Amino acid sequence: MKTIKLLAYCLCVMFGLQTVYAQQDLMLSQEIFSRVNKNPAATGNTEDIDIFLHGRIQWTGIDNGPRTGVLNVTNYVDKIKSGMGLTCSYDKMGVAHHTTNMKVVYAYHIDLSEKYVLSMGLGAGVNWGYYNSYCNELEDMTEFGDETYPEQKETKISPDFDFGLELSNPLWTVGASVTHLTKGEMTTFEPERHFYLYGTSLIPLNQTWELAPTISYMHRNNTNVMEVGSLAFYDRFVWGGLTLRPDLNNGFNPSMLVMTLGLEWYKVRFGYSYDLGLGSMDRLSASTHEIILSYGFAKR
Repeated sequence: MKTIKLLAYCLCVMFGLQTVYAQQDLMLSQEIFSRVNKNPAATGNTEDIDIFLHGRIQWTGIDNGPRTGVLNVTNYVDKIKSGMGLTCSYDKMGVAHHTTNMKVVYAYHIDLSEKYVLSMGLGAGVNWGYYNSYCNELEDMTEFGDETYPEQKETKISPDFDFGLELSNPLWTVGASVTHLTKGEMTTFEPERHFYLYGTSLIPLNQTWELAPTISYMHRNNTNVMEVGSLAFYDRFVWGGLTLRPDLNNGFNPSMLVMTLGLEWYKVRFGYSYDLGLGSMDRLSASTHEIILSYGFAKR
């Protein structure tokens, strides 16, 4: 009972921190395979030393389109019931602007019973923002040197912290987290505070097929993003699925459909996804590709 009260208290603290704040976190379509960069409580959810790479290329037909990369390295130490690791992300948002985020992550796992595990995680590190106005090409070159136009490269390094919870059993996992705990305002260089809720399950259909429905929700300031989808696994070897991202600000009309394919062979995992824009997003998100690659090193 004390543990349940602690869980409820932590959730109240996390969602009571909301302020008016708006640079967005990385939005990745296959994040359910490695949630560490959004929720440190997911650290140590496998017994192997897990190395995970995640790359995303947006708008391949447009020059200098956004580029995103994530590297996660995690491990679980059973003697101290703890997961620990490192997460790094790089986000190029345009010609002149990019950010790099690096954190050490730690999660303590509590066995509530033989089937239920509660994980509480904390991430701590730095965020590095970079902006170089002279990388832009202006129609009116006389704007260079104006008082309102930066005259040189600008960078800012600031501390950054995340906190999260996960409750799981062999068939499902639910999680909640808040990223950038100390960031209450939007700046050019720093992301603002984000709140996440998600859930996923693994439903055996027969001896070879399993279904994994997922749902996630992100909130920041006036922005709300929801994803609903499902993956189908064949013999734990091949998977495929669809994810729908409705537009919560426009009557739940669908704005994006994500198609995913992947395979897993001897602890090597490869996945590919393609984002298909719908409605007002049909042209903007075309030609957006995402690849994941991970490997689990077995410990002696």
